[in-house]
Amino acid sequence: MKRRSLVGALAATPLFAPLCSPLAMAFAASCGSAWAAAGANPHAAARTAVPRRVIVLDWGLAELVLALGVVPVGMANTAGFRRNFPACAVPDSVVDLGLMFQPNMELMLALAPDLIVITPAHASMRGTLERLAPTVTLGMFRASAAPYTAACDETMRLARLFGREAQGEAAVAQSRNAIDAARARLAALPSGFVARDVPIYLARFIDESHLRVFGAHSLFGELLARLGLRNAWGGAPRAASAIIGFDALDADSRATLVYLKPLPALSATMMQTSRVWQAMPFARAGRMTGMAEAPPEGGILSAAYFATALVEALAALPSSNAAKLS
Repeated sequence: MKRRSLVGALAATPLFAPLCSPLAMAFAASCGSAWAAAGANPHAAARTAVPRRVIVLDWGLAELVLALGVVPVGMANTAGFRRNFPACAVPDSVVDLGLMFQPNMELMLALAPDLIVITPAHASMRGTLERLAPTVTLGMFRASAAPYTAACDETMRLARLFGREAQGEAAVAQSRNAIDAARARLAALPSGFVARDVPIYLARFIDESHLRVFGAHSLFGELLARLGLRNAWGGAPRAASAIIGFDALDADSRATLVYLKPLPALSATMMQTSRVWQAMPFARAGRMTGMAEAPPEGGILSAAYFATALVEALAALPSSNAAKLS
């Protein structure tokens, strides 16, 4: 059954019929108009009403909402969020609504939300969702050339929407302070350990032959710059990331490779057996390390987590490699 038909069928049942009375439908229509405006100007709608029962269908936006101390009544795939967003805890009270683009509509209706938060990728669903509750589109920060800066700005837009400006300012400040602390720790490492002109490849392995490498316009790329480090990947400069063969990582013989854990079993085996891999400059010189996984589509909490984890990984490189990094 299509979602629109499903919602119509639910509205016809005695349990949900009161929600579809003429008065209720007129109220929903007026609220829908206000929140539609919020998609372009969230703080303007915040003056009309402050949402209390919020559903979020995107993980990155869920992180920003939780960073403000707002606990959604429902989220998409809470189990997946907990696995992939280690910097952000989800209270047990949050209802798991299923897949991001196929949420459980019955559960959503039963939760009686007064706001649904989506991204532009949910555009085809918006009409259906607006039948349940006012719906606002945010999450454009990931498409920015400076995703972290944009995530800070979007955090403040959400803060105004929820009437939590002070919490928003505190959350952004805490994130920036954590990144500054990571940079200070990096600078305090033994002289020459991580020279500022030494480039770093930041990647996630896909299989034994391919990896995703993150460019300057990714969240990770912006954070590398904030830490005073240089991104070694210069291919497709306007792209946030690219899928490449590992043999493309030899462009700079002085680079260090940092990969996100966990390392796939096939990739680990390849590192032990491939002569091509072992001949790569960073592999031959021991300038390679893994770091705790962080989501590249994350927000301000994930950014702080990433910066701390990256410096932890660089600090753990054997001291015998210090001279090789400079």
